Amino acid sequence: MELKRRLESLEKIIVMGEKLLTTFDIEELLDALVDNVSLLMSAQGATLYLVDPFDQRLVSQSIKSKGVKEISVALDHSSIAGYTAVTRKSLNIKDAYADLSEIHPDLRFNRSYDEISGVKTRNIISHPLLVHNELIGVFQVINKVSGDFNDDDQVMLRNFSLIAAIAIMNARLMEQVMEAQASSFNVIENTSDMVIVQNRNGLVLQINRSASDFLRQRGRSIDVSGKPFTEVFPELINFTSEIKRVIDGRLDKSVSNGVPAYVILTERSLSQNIEKVTLIVKNIGTDNVDAPVPPTDKTHD
Repeated sequence: MELKRRLESLEKIIVMGEKLLTTFDIEELLDALVDNVSLLMSAQGATLYLVDPFDQRLVSQSIKSKGVKEISVALDHSSIAGYTAVTRKSLNIKDAYADLSEIHPDLRFNRSYDEISGVKTRNIISHPLLVHNELIGVFQVINKVSGDFNDDDQVMLRNFSLIAAIAIMNARLMEQVMEAQASSFNVIENTSDMVIVQNRNGLVLQINRSASDFLRQRGRSIDVSGKPFTEVFPELINFTSEIKRVIDGRLDKSVSNGVPAYVILTERSLSQNIEKVTLIVKNIGTDNVDAPVPPTDKTHD
């Protein structure tokens, strides 16, 4: 029977994990993690703490508790979350109001949060969130709906904590990538060079301000998303052969200082297939849009 329960809990974690690992909005993810861990553990509530690397404290990120907005605890043995973080061990406390000095002389349960929320904490289970031995935070789950937390619950929380830690790391990385892309596009948007992003099939995905101005000067619409590059920019049709050469050759970029000077950059999928091509045309004018000068030693694969 014990094996059956563990298999069922593992199946639940896998189902939850499929969605959590593809949720990249960090605030949405943190709330979802707390909701899911409470449901998984059949518990009344939970708190997710993350490590603040600057203050070296644990700060609550999502609390399902009435009246309590934020909890911050030191990375030491004085609190249950702090003890879990420092020792990197799970805690299963059957009576939160009992004397906890047997676990550690400094360990105390802070009853003030119960007074604020109006909910008495009966029992607590906690577990550290670790990825490659790096401490991300701590889960603290309270008040099992029926009885006390047991060994099966500790196994469930340990498995779910691993999924949670990976999901948080993924969301943070995605956030960093999005910030970098936003910063990069801000530079591209304000450059005097024309920048045109298209997919491998030649459909325009994005253009910058200079490219929009180029179209306006010729009385054309700047609503070009999804339209063929050759139709939007017929003056640049001679670039299609070079773009095709870059895609067919699976090159990272192509650069030429001819007239007009240009750079072609590529973006790849996880399977290393080229998905996007960015054409940057420098100092373009009405009289210098000719066939691009073939690059020589400045083409890279």
